[in-house]
Amino acid sequence: MKSALICVLFLLCAIGVFGDAETVSVIEGESVTLHSGVTEVQRIDVIEWRLNGNRIVRISGDTIKTNGAYDDRMKLDKQTGDLKITNIKTTDSGLYKLEITSTRGSSEKTFNVSADPSFDGVTVVGVTEGDSVVLHTDTEILKDDEILWRFKETYDIAKMKKDEYIFSTYDNIADGIFRRRLQLDHQTGNIIISDITLKTSGLYEVDVKRRTYTIHKAFNVTITDRLNRLTVKEGVTVTLESGVTELDRDDLVRWRFEHEVVFAKIDKMAGISSIYEDVPDGKFRGRLKLDDLTGSLTITHTTTSDSGLYHIDITSVRHVIFRKFFLSVSCLNDVTLIGPAFGVGVGVGAAVVLGVLLVLVAACVIYYRHRKFQLVTRRDMEKSSEEVLECCSGGGVL
Repeated sequence: MKSALICVLFLLCAIGVFGDAETVSVIEGESVTLHSGVTEVQRIDVIEWRLNGNRIVRISGDTIKTNGAYDDRMKLDKQTGDLKITNIKTTDSGLYKLEITSTRGSSEKTFNVSADPSFDGVTVVGVTEGDSVVLHTDTEILKDDEILWRFKETYDIAKMKKDEYIFSTYDNIADGIFRRRLQLDHQTGNIIISDITLKTSGLYEVDVKRRTYTIHKAFNVTITDRLNRLTVKEGVTVTLESGVTELDRDDLVRWRFEHEVVFAKIDKMAGISSIYEDVPDGKFRGRLKLDDLTGSLTITHTTTSDSGLYHIDITSVRHVIFRKFFLSVSCLNDVTLIGPAFGVGVGVGAAVVLGVLLVLVAACVIYYRHRKFQLVTRRDMEKSSEEVLECCSGGGVL
């Protein structure tokens, strides 16, 4: 009796009755690989994947049969039996069940896959040339997770495995374009690429490999523009434009000054718009305005202490945008430079300057004409005097 009970318990464990389904949460458009747990499938093994009870693919020897939901986005690894789903859709959500049958016995694994609606699979990251960018794994890193970062599908640029104390960056690849530019966050697995150039822009991918599945993410890092520069007079109002016409519902906007702490933030998901007037050093107190629609920042009554480097970070699951502005506030009567990234409230001052310039030009014209008239009159008088003297010397006057 006892031996029979042990046998039953063993069989129940083998088919996974006592093990809950592995929960796999991904974003629509991402890719995920569900691992079979075997390193190599034998020719006599039969592997079958089911979705919500319906068979989608079966492999036996060299024969693969597909059915139902299986399409070009699903790839079955013949060697291991792993199932990879690329560009996952919300309709792919459900309970995936793996059955492996062989002469050695049978085993089952179950995955509860949830795909949240969001974006098209590749996060677009806009960054200013020369700036730094942080690419996020966006998942809690477990001790036995293995993280691998790639550039342009060819170059491995970073690897992390906590349980083996592996925290490596490979900045000598691709002719050294990443030399001294890569940094790996040992807690989150995020990678930081500094001093972005045209050569280091492009497609970045990360695989977060776990015991039973792997999450794949992709980022397209593009250079949006160069540093925006602006020079204004003290006292004017200036607006630093976010570069977007309307924020998305899950955007997080953060404004920073000179690489310091965040002094303004918009969290669209939480419906919160915040200005932290105590930082940095309370210099902006009562002079900041945030546009909740676009994320643009307005500074009123500018002072020379407002001069410096401003950063805006806009992040969501769809995109990551970084922009930099260099603002120079002068107490001199400098000419204001106006560009598309800025809005400046200097209309009255500009009109005054223009009026003064017109008056000066008019005065110069009047002076020139008056001076010319004096010279002409003097020449006429000298000519008349010479004629009178000639007449007198010739005896032509009685």
